[in-house]
Amino acid sequence: AGALPLLVALLQSNDKVTQAHAADALSALAKDDAIRQSIVEARAVPALVGLLRFGISVGKSNAARALAWLSEDASHRALIVAEGALAPLVDLLRSGTEDGKSYAVAVIGDLAQDVPTRAVIVKEGALPLLV
Repeated sequence: AGALPLLVALLQSNDKVTQAHAADALSALAKDDAIRQSIVEARAVPALVGLLRFGISVGKSNAARALAWLSEDASHRALIVAEGALAPLVDLLRSGTEDGKSYAVAVIGDLAQDVPTRAVIVKEGALPLLV
């Protein structure tokens, strides 16, 4: 858990490549469901959403991949939505790399399991991009 706050801080680095690497590391850690809650508690979600908005393409893709792992846990989905992830995920669907689009679909699919979020997904314009 000691490395998590450092990785979250690196997500907000001035160096875009460092941000991408930090998101990659968090994504690898988030594969382990036992670590996911610690990642959320380290405030990674707002930083990952920030990277989705302002990162380089590989950083956006890595951030979406980390969120895809985190969104597998139903308890994290409301936070991901509340932090404003849907709009940049839809942007990633429109103009991201193939990997980025794939991870964005995974996150949106997980978020859509929560009924109240479905209307937000439609409102953000994801539906035409998914069909």
